[in-house]
Amino acid sequence: MMTSEHLINELIDGKYRIERLLGKGGMGAVYLATHIGTDRPVALKVIAPQFMMNDEFVARFRREARAAGRLHHPNVVNVTDFGFAQVGSGRIAYLVMEYLDGCTLDEVLAEELQLPHDWVVDIMDQVCSAVEEAHRQGIIHRDLKPDNIWLEPNHRGGFTVKVLDFGLAKLSDRTESSAATGEAGQTPGTPTAISLPPQNPSLSGVTLQLPARPAGPSETDTQILPGRGKSVSLADEEAEHTLMLPVEKTEEIQPTNHTGPPEGLTRVGSIMGTPPYMSPEQCLGRPLDQRSDIYSLGVIAYQMLAGQTPFTGDAMSVIRQQIEAPPPPLRERRRNVPKRMAAVIMAALAKNPGDRPTSAAAFASALSANAEGTGDLLRRAFMLYSQHFPRFLRLSLLVNLPLVVISLLGLLNGSLKAFMLAPRAATTIAQVVFGLILFVGNLVTGPVIYATTTRLVAQLQAAPLRPVRIRPALLALKKILRPFMVTNLLVTVITFVGTIMCFFPGVYLLIAYSLYASVAMMEGRFGRAALRRSKELVKRSKRTAALVTIIQFVIPILVAGILTTLVLHLGEGFRDAPVVPSRDINIRIGTSGKMHEFSGLISELIRNVVNIFTLPLGAILCSLLYLKTRQAGGETLREMLAPIEEEELPKSQWQRRMHERLQLNSGNTRSRRSGE
Repeated sequence: MMTSEHLINELIDGKYRIERLLGKGGMGAVYLATHIGTDRPVALKVIAPQFMMNDEFVARFRREARAAGRLHHPNVVNVTDFGFAQVGSGRIAYLVMEYLDGCTLDEVLAEELQLPHDWVVDIMDQVCSAVEEAHRQGIIHRDLKPDNIWLEPNHRGGFTVKVLDFGLAKLSDRTESSAATGEAGQTPGTPTAISLPPQNPSLSGVTLQLPARPAGPSETDTQILPGRGKSVSLADEEAEHTLMLPVEKTEEIQPTNHTGPPEGLTRVGSIMGTPPYMSPEQCLGRPLDQRSDIYSLGVIAYQMLAGQTPFTGDAMSVIRQQIEAPPPPLRERRRNVPKRMAAVIMAALAKNPGDRPTSAAAFASALSANAEGTGDLLRRAFMLYSQHFPRFLRLSLLVNLPLVVISLLGLLNGSLKAFMLAPRAATTIAQVVFGLILFVGNLVTGPVIYATTTRLVAQLQAAPLRPVRIRPALLALKKILRPFMVTNLLVTVITFVGTIMCFFPGVYLLIAYSLYASVAMMEGRFGRAALRRSKELVKRSKRTAALVTIIQFVIPILVAGILTTLVLHLGEGFRDAPVVPSRDINIRIGTSGKMHEFSGLISELIRNVVNIFTLPLGAILCSLLYLKTRQAGGETLREMLAPIEEEELPKSQWQRRMHERLQLNSGNTRSRRSGE
């Protein structure tokens, strides 16, 4: 019988020369090979010749090739070829993949145990991006674990994550011969049944059957993990945890006219996967959807933070715990994990699939948002403000300039009144008119800047290379101007009444409704719907929302107060200067003596000038808080950018080409899936 060493120096299919063995398992081996045409190193995975007669193994190998071939994603190992070749007197099946440098996440965890929070977020973000793409292609991985996550140095101080081994992947097409509940077929040997205690009513009648050792060698997954000349096999510590178990479940069937057992029907399926990372429904051999992979992602995140998986022990003990036992709270094993971050991971470990995050992208989004503290939000706000200062300043000038002009006119009118250079009645009426205009203007300018800034920040976060233009944002606001202003008036009245009745309810309402402008702009919700949505979002990050609200008010008041005091102090100093008998000095002293009469007008002017510079910063903070709270709820940037995409903002030629190619690829994917 041909052994794995016999393939060394063989030319496979006239294209790949085998250089050396990287690793092997019970099913086959992985080799370092050279593509003859390009002299490029590749990883070549081969089924052992003795298993080529086993249709199950060949089908699984073909399924892995099809699953990986469907995916074109930077975080999925690239599969370049698949085929069958004649080697000597035997026939082999081979799969060609890119050769990777680095190591598995499993190797990292074996030494580091607990990883830093930012590492966990970065790794999970890349893994979830790959899994999300697989789910969009109708592929469920079913064997996500640290052993199948490869970390490749990106030569910039970080790692590019690759998801490996789609050997257990379920493809959602009609040609798949096996359903989610049955793939392995019958296993030789007499199974040993282990009945689960019926603590959970939904598990009654469930029996797990562990097969006896078959006559031939059993299958052990071989991962495509070249890198340092090592292939991680399941032949060691994890071999006892990786199972292919038939599951016998008796379900009560209502009597029908068909012949068959009158009391019930026994259906035989299979469990395939690695127990510490398997979802409860996978352990039960039930049909799986993408939420099963999300459970596995939750286990991986839990392990990276806690240093161990939620459940440990022998394979059958772990399966039993996966089905019945609640996972130990993450913060009991690592106290410094942020509470909300831990809550997201624990939600992914819910027994009921409906209680888990709705998608891998939603899980990554919530994990990232809840791991981010207030300090991170402030740093990002100042970074955006400094990087795009001219653009935000232009917007603020455009909106605030009328108020600055009115303030100057009010100051001029005050001067005319003080020195009786105009009729007193006329100056008084003008003063009232200017005051009303400033009052209304101050109620409007802030929300307008906040709404348009949210749109700009959302685009900068989701598509940073796309040109950011103020005009489309203002046009978008113009379309919703009337309901937006009605909502603004409603918020003003409610918070004003709350403040008059008692100060603290007013402050609470101010914080709870702080995101209404962003909600109206990005989600098209107005009135009470906008207020409810704002309150819902703020609840996801109460402390950060309170701090952002305080900063929005404190910074302008503090800066304006300091400048006003400085100006008035200079005026007082000017008045106290030594008197020199001359007409100019007497006029100067007379004017400075009226300084106290202009203090209110000067303060208003300074405040409006200060707002030009401080309002954009507060708006950026509020916008980032809005995005953070949406992500904390599992909403992705793709969803947030959809309204902007629909309006088809002008794009450069290269951006237009990229957009068209993405649309074409998405259309081809949908057509392929519908055809299947």
